[in-house]
Amino acid sequence: MILRGLGALSLLILGFSITARACTCSQASPEKCRGLQDSGVVFLGGVMAVEDIAPGLARYHFHVDERFAGVDSAEIDVFSGGDDADCAYRFRKDEQYLVFTHPGADGRLFATICSGTRPAKDARALLPQLRAMRRGRQVASVFGVLRRADAPFLAPADDPQQPLPNVALNLQSRDDRFRTSTDEDGAFSFYDVHAGEYSLTANLPVPMILTRKKVVGPAPPFKIPDGACYEYDVDALPTGHIQGSVVDPGGKPLPIASVELYRAGSYDDSRPGLWGFQGAKGVFDFDNVGAGEYIIVFNRPNRLDPNSPFRRAFFPGVAAVTEAKLVTLKDGQELLNVNMQVKDAYPHRTLRVRLKWPGHTPPGDVTVVAKAERGENPMAEQISDGLYEFTLLDSDEYSISAWEDLAPQPAVPHRRKPACEAPSRIDAAPVAVSGSDASGKEITLVFPAVRCAAP
Repeated sequence: MILRGLGALSLLILGFSITARACTCSQASPEKCRGLQDSGVVFLGGVMAVEDIAPGLARYHFHVDERFAGVDSAEIDVFSGGDDADCAYRFRKDEQYLVFTHPGADGRLFATICSGTRPAKDARALLPQLRAMRRGRQVASVFGVLRRADAPFLAPADDPQQPLPNVALNLQSRDDRFRTSTDEDGAFSFYDVHAGEYSLTANLPVPMILTRKKVVGPAPPFKIPDGACYEYDVDALPTGHIQGSVVDPGGKPLPIASVELYRAGSYDDSRPGLWGFQGAKGVFDFDNVGAGEYIIVFNRPNRLDPNSPFRRAFFPGVAAVTEAKLVTLKDGQELLNVNMQVKDAYPHRTLRVRLKWPGHTPPGDVTVVAKAERGENPMAEQISDGLYEFTLLDSDEYSISAWEDLAPQPAVPHRRKPACEAPSRIDAAPVAVSGSDASGKEITLVFPAVRCAAP
């Protein structure tokens, strides 16, 4: 098998961890490369047949196209699922894969998503290293593939991750610097790299940042020992940025707005786009957007939400996608003030809620809520002390309530026990309100007097 040192994500080792309810792949630190060993089964092959032999367990019959370790036949069966169902690798018939297996308790060979198994097209950098190991030749210290990536849901349908060929790369530590370039498949390799902490940089053709899957921001530095064979795939993300605001008919930013971004021509009511959220700051942002033409949509699902009670709209505020104005972005460009004004509102009204305490107001934290009978709960906006406002949809019924978590009473000097103990919370009696009752513009919630309980 391939042992540690070949992958930070345990892609080239048979070491992984699986939880009872969900699959969790362990992450291995780079170690000295130990190469291929006869105890493992590693091969490149195509799926000839797929058979479901038990619930959650499948058998895949492979034709072996290239052997690396532990296989001497032209055809082989690989299983996936069973006790490892959450980590099962689902192969597709007539497609080619690089397969890493581990033996089950009954001797059958199993593959999981943690073992390094992958489609052959995703093994462009790894296959040359496996061949070098098999032949006893030098293996790269650091190798991988550089791909152009896009923000989720924005990738072109025909090529979501395009390898970047002929890109100069630099691998640098405090003491050493190595140079190479990607081949026509975007693969790269560095040889004879000494132990140390390294950063990878690239001379990219357009403004982009190097990153890795599941990493927020630039690709972090990594440490390797002498004699490593470390797989380090990187993605080149665009740096374009779109910022704007969804405003109501009066020009005021909505307190809550859900917006989505689509490549021009790819919008579908049933398919999500790159999601952005507008909150208290009154703006939405889309990051890592590549050059192209885009459509922005507000409230794609046409949700009945009292916190943003407007129907679906497309930039700059039209009802139909055919009338939408395209947003054009260049490589690395930042577009600000891409604002859209929504106008087509669901019938709604505002309700003011006034709080009242008998006598003085006790110190504590007040919460005011409105619970909808059918749809979304509206969010309270505090106007002033003891005065709140809700937006209600005409089509729903609401229960308005409030409570106060009282502040603890300070201890009284020279008194062993307080004369009485105040409750930790007091509740105002709830009030039922119909969203369609426009005559009721304000209600009052009355708190009970704070009464002491015997200690």
